[in-house]
Order: sequence, then structure tokens, then C-alpha cells
Amino acid sequence: MTETPYSKFVRSCSFTLAFTTMLLGMLILVGCGDDTDDEVQLDGDNESETESEVEQEMSTDGDQDADSDGDPDVEEEVEEEGPPPEVLPFEPAGPDAAPDPMSWGPWPVGVMTIDFTDNSRLDPDTGEPRFLRTEIWYPVKQEYADGPFFVLNFKEEAADAPLGDKREVIMNADLPNIDTRSIRDAEIDISNGPYPLVFFSHGANGIRWQSVFHTIQLASHGYIVVSPDHQYNTIWEIISGGFQADSLLSSLAVRPQDMSFLLDRMEEYNEDPANMFFDSMDMENIGATGHSLGGITSTIMPCVDERFKAVSLHSPNISAGLMMGSCGWENYPVPSITMGGTLDGTLPYCTMYCDYKNYITGDQPKYLYELVAGGHFTFSDICRLDLIQVAEELEMGNDATNALNDGCADYNAPFEEAQQTINHYATAFFNAYLRGSDGSLDYLIEIADEPFDSVNFFEGDVPDFWEEGGCEACGGLGR
Repeated sequence: MTETPYSKFVRSCSFTLAFTTMLLGMLILVGCGDDTDDEVQLDGDNESETESEVEQEMSTDGDQDADSDGDPDVEEEVEEEGPPPEVLPFEPAGPDAAPDPMSWGPWPVGVMTIDFTDNSRLDPDTGEPRFLRTEIWYPVKQEYADGPFFVLNFKEEAADAPLGDKREVIMNADLPNIDTRSIRDAEIDISNGPYPLVFFSHGANGIRWQSVFHTIQLASHGYIVVSPDHQYNTIWEIISGGFQADSLLSSLAVRPQDMSFLLDRMEEYNEDPANMFFDSMDMENIGATGHSLGGITSTIMPCVDERFKAVSLHSPNISAGLMMGSCGWENYPVPSITMGGTLDGTLPYCTMYCDYKNYITGDQPKYLYELVAGGHFTFSDICRLDLIQVAEELEMGNDATNALNDGCADYNAPFEEAQQTINHYATAFFNAYLRGSDGSLDYLIEIADEPFDSVNFFEGDVPDFWEEGGCEACGGLGR
């Protein structure tokens, strides 16, 4: 029997992927937390905005009365639509600006957690609607530039998670607090909007805040970034029940619906005058990004939802995404950038490289970022802590130690420098294709200087794979 791309994909996602993504959720630099009062906080903010609108309407009525008395100054006040945009430290990416995409952007970043339920999708076992705990990062006012920055306490995040008989293990583990460069529930900077939307999809058995090095960076450059926990394929399931291979394909089947559902909710927020995010989103410029299984999800999105206009794919399997989305590179509808590491031991790099080469057709711009000696988890925040020590405390055995080396070992490219270059290219890509910054295309080139000396960058076609036999001998998914 011929092995399908999906069965190969499941086989390739062995214990390495499973255990590492579990620890990934525990230990990542992130702006998140267990905040069940977020929607209440939104309501409070919305009441303030509504009161402000009422006050403005009352002021306008008074001005009109004064104008009937012939006061020339009042006419000028009536024409005013509101205060001028808040002054930024430098001009953000746009038609007339192309700021350095590797540097922190002109905005401080807010973060909030919102629980969504999709009542149109009921769990066949429980009858409950699909539950999506979602992180949103967004540009905020300059008054928050110095914080106070949110500190993640993993045990608080895990407090209401379905951990089963593993709860005591987690609660007794020596897990540190983690600092983030985000401000919880800060006030959005409406005056410089609207902002493009980017949706992030986490890896298999990951968590919504697994790649905060990138999601917060994007928000600082003027994006609203929306990232859900894909229910039943998160860290909590793998902690409580171990790795379940069938959860990969079952999750991939419903993840695109998660993304489209959340985009619908964001559209509602954008149109609701009582919502904090009212009129803050540029609904004509929407992107998708994600890591591993989330990279496959992002590949699918423009094929199934025409609202998505650009994709940035981190360690994906392209052929699986194209098959699930029922489209191909020859008719792929939007610009794309594909990113991977040459030493990826979870989803072999030659598969991604050769998929890119074999499908490099069509008229949409396509870019390939190749990190020499990069691993699978270089494209997440897993390498930032001493996970080997934590694995020993959780008594996970030698397989866990081996898993943690996929991107974090001494022979891998240093992740701190690598993530700077990931931010450089992915942010420049979105700046060009979602913020209309043609000047940002100038950043999408190969660069020889540090920290780019470990990066090969291509626009369009690429050479045949360098190992003996080239792509014909790759043997990866889709071959």
C-alpha cells in the first residue's frame, strides 16, 4: 500500500515533536495568562468609549447652536473629527516609509486573552461548542512604552487546564516566571490605525503564545496579531494524555475553520462602536503565519478563505497544506515566504526545500528563507530556558533530552541571532504586502553581514537540493 503524504507526516511527527511541543507551552517568553475577566475588561473600556462619543455628540450640538449665533470659531470646531494621531518615535511601514524590520517597531504592545466559543461546531462526545482561548497582541499608546510589562506565571495559566492526574506534577515542578515585552489589557492606539491583521497558528500540541518573539515584534510594527489555542491539540492534552498521533490530522482538519471563525469575530469587533477594537482593523489586509502544523494551516488559509492576502510559513510541510487546501503553487492566490532550518529533525528540511522548488510556479511572489544549522524549534521560543533540567524534574527520560536538541543544541545556529533574522524577513514581507511599503521589498534580499551570515535567501526559484541525488533523492512528503 502506497504511503500517503498524511501518513508520512504523522510518522515524522514522533515523540520528538510531541514532547518538545509540550515543554514549549510551559516555558516560552510570552504575553499571556489566565484572565477570565478579559471580556469584562473589554466591556469596561467600551463603556468609556461610548461615554466619550456621547460627550462629543453633545459638544457638537452646542457648537451648532453657537454657529447659528454667528460665532466663526465654532465652525472650525465642528469640522474637527478628533485629536490628531499620537506622535510616534518614527514613521511606521507604509507607502512612504520602510523602517528596519529587525528593530523594535514604533509602538508599545498590548496583550489580552479572550475566550471564544463557536456554537456552530459542537463536540460530538460532549455536545459543547468549540472553545478557542485566544491571545491578541496590538499596538498601544506611547504612554505604555516603559511598561508595566506582563509577567507570565505558568502555574496560574495551568490552573484551569485539563491536566488530569498530571496536575500535581506540574504544580510541583520548578517552573520560573517569565518576563514579556507586552502590557496586559493596555489601551489600543486608535489614532494611528487601522492596522492589518495577522493570524498565528501554533505547532502540534503547542500553545497560542509559543512564538512570542515574533508575534509581539509584529504588533510593535503596527499589526493586530490573533492567536488561538487549537482545542484538543494543545500542551494540556499532551501533558494529560501523552502524544496522540491521530490528533494531528484531526486538528489540521478543523484549524482552518478556527482561523476563519476568529476572522469573523474580528470583523464584528471592528464594526461595533461599543468595542475597544472598533474601527482599528484594516480588513483588506489580512495575513496568516504559523509554525510546523501551524505553518501547514497557514498554507491552507488563502486556498479556503479569500480574505487572507499573504502568508509567512515557519517549518511547514507545503505539500500537505496544498493538498488540504485543494490548491497548488501554480494557482496559489497570494504572496508567500517559506522559512526553515537545514538541520530540522522533526519535519526534514529537504522536504520543505524540494516542495518549494517543485511547486515554484504561478505569478505570485514567493520567497525562501534558509537557516543554515537551524532546527525545528529555532522558529519558536523553546530554546530560551534550560528545558533539559525541567525534563529531568518531570522524569521524561532520555527521549526528551534528544527531542530538545532540535534547534537548541550547541551545533545549531544560535537561536537569539537566528530569531533576529526571522523577524527581519517575515516583518519586511508583511510590511511590503500588507502595509503597502514598497520600500520594504529592499530588505527581502540576501545579506552577508552578521547575524545574516547563516541565512541563504531566495526570491523565486532555487537551485536543486545540494545533497547527492538532489530533490529526486529527498524522499520527503509529497515526493
